Amino acid sequence: MQLIILLSVIMSLLAWASPVTAQSATPICFPDVPLIDNCLHPSFATYWRDNGGLPVFGYPISPLEQFVGDEGRTLTVQWTERNRLELHPANPPAYRIQIGRMGAEALARAGRDLFADPPDPGPQPGCLWFPETGHNVCDQEPGNGFRTYWQNNGLRIPGLSRYAQSLALFGYPLTAPQMERNANGDLVLTQWFERARFEWHPQNPAHSRVLLGLLGRELYTSPQPLPDLRAGRSVFGVEINRGMVAATATQLAELGADWVRYNGIRWDEVEPNRGVRNWAALQEVETELRLISASGAVPMVIVRGTPTWAQAQSRSACGSIRSDALPEFAVFLTELVTRYSRPPYNVKFWELGNEPDAPFQLVGSDAPFGCWGDESDPDNYGGAAYAAMLKVAYPAIKAADPQAQVIFGGLLLACSPDHAVRNNEPCNAGRFFEGVLRAGGGDYFDILAYHAYAYFAVHRDPDREHPAWADGGGATLGKLVYLRSVLAHYGYAKPVIMNEGALLCYRSSPNCRPNGFEEAKADAVARLYARTLAADLLMSHWYTLNGPGWQEGGLLDDRQQPQPAFRAFRFLRQQLGEARYVRAVDDTGLEGYRFRTPSGDVIVVWSSDGKERTFVLPAPPRAIYDATGQELPITDILTLTIAPRIIRLAETSP
Repeated sequence: MQLIILLSVIMSLLAWASPVTAQSATPICFPDVPLIDNCLHPSFATYWRDNGGLPVFGYPISPLEQFVGDEGRTLTVQWTERNRLELHPANPPAYRIQIGRMGAEALARAGRDLFADPPDPGPQPGCLWFPETGHNVCDQEPGNGFRTYWQNNGLRIPGLSRYAQSLALFGYPLTAPQMERNANGDLVLTQWFERARFEWHPQNPAHSRVLLGLLGRELYTSPQPLPDLRAGRSVFGVEINRGMVAATATQLAELGADWVRYNGIRWDEVEPNRGVRNWAALQEVETELRLISASGAVPMVIVRGTPTWAQAQSRSACGSIRSDALPEFAVFLTELVTRYSRPPYNVKFWELGNEPDAPFQLVGSDAPFGCWGDESDPDNYGGAAYAAMLKVAYPAIKAADPQAQVIFGGLLLACSPDHAVRNNEPCNAGRFFEGVLRAGGGDYFDILAYHAYAYFAVHRDPDREHPAWADGGGATLGKLVYLRSVLAHYGYAKPVIMNEGALLCYRSSPNCRPNGFEEAKADAVARLYARTLAADLLMSHWYTLNGPGWQEGGLLDDRQQPQPAFRAFRFLRQQLGEARYVRAVDDTGLEGYRFRTPSGDVIVVWSSDGKERTFVLPAPPRAIYDATGQELPITDILTLTIAPRIIRLAETSP
């Protein structure tokens, strides 16, 4: 009997995970439900929605957490009222999102011996018979009860029969039905299954007489939260180019940015000759890191620059590292992190490379980005070499500072793998990240990063209309959807940051500013950080604080004085620094998001296509602003264009 149950469990484990589907760009939140403060993480939102939603899983009762599974492996999970959603990166792709065996776990926790209860003598008329466990599942009244509920519900997995879908959701029955007290103290007819507890409530309306026990709530007693990487800080970050920190230090303090990406520290400067490290070469870097840390911002440092003696591709300092030089890179990282993780530098975030998916065949040898990408490798596009580096670098960094966070070098993602590029050729560069995961690199970074730029167009939202990413919502949201889908496909739910983005003036054309470029850049700041909060990005970095910046993208001008975008960043930071996402504005032709702050709700909304649109406010406004914080006349009906409006509602707004 025990062997039969063991075999049945193994069989069902291979049957109940759903195929990977496209991930949601935003979490699913329940702001109007009392005591439900967590949102469904985008990694699980589509799975939850497509496989039954509230009746099957209930509301989320935890954020993403860690959980030690049956095999002793630490999993990324999210608890719901009735279950536990799990990511299993080691499983085949179709089985990487799974649900917990909550029924079996609850019985084991209660100390109940399943083998102490005798099995049913055999099949009963009108019931479902499960010889694997020796139990029947029967209705309690004609056409209604445990059997009907089991048969009519299941995970919606293409290719599985209705029976297999139900088995995937509930598993086999583990007990016969019997009267038991549930968590509320009610005495109800109860039957336990591998992943559920069925309860019969005859006093309820016919459609709700079978209820699933809230096993998630009952078992969720020891939260194992993931590290709070923001540590109470906002999502607002900037990049400052090396050599520009002193010139912008006063403006950085005024801006209020919580994070500063810094490019960066070069291995080839410290160790131009193998085995001889000259840390004096980083005197300027040390001064700048001290200034960043003294400002109250958190430094996030890029490490790049392969020495000539370690280059896998000759004369390619931005490219990959020879395999025989990886141990030396690990030694360099150990010393680097040991030196700069402590005061007065306080570096805890280390980014390995910058736009590593750019191919070395197209990038200059000393470029500040790239170039691990390899056009001659259509399957992995050089991702395997980057994975080999991560496998050496990650343990070295963690050994030097266990609290350090390793960031995957911000991905360029110049094209979408789902769309052909010029001459109908496939987008091989988009496969770089998947190549890293395929080569086993997924366990060797903490945070995933990507970049999202757009070029100025009059009265348009070029981020949303990005040619390669428009189908997914634009450069910021479309790339995020793709990356989260790939992560989920390989069984991961990593924090994601957009750590290089801006509205750019193409090749610094003199025609941009006369046509409203600086005002449009301020509007782009508001749209970026509204999307950042709504999409549950860990943070976003504007490129750059120092001006005029690459293709005029800086928040400061060439004299390091504030542009309108600087004022927009500062104002949005003041308004949304402590905000949490509530819901999207769902009016046709509008893009907008509602946020909850300690001083009331805030809506950021704009026309999604540049056409004039009308927006009826859901509650009386306390104040209405443009992106830079200029106060506008109070009204209950707004006429919107591509320029966002920031609406602060009354504190008591529903």
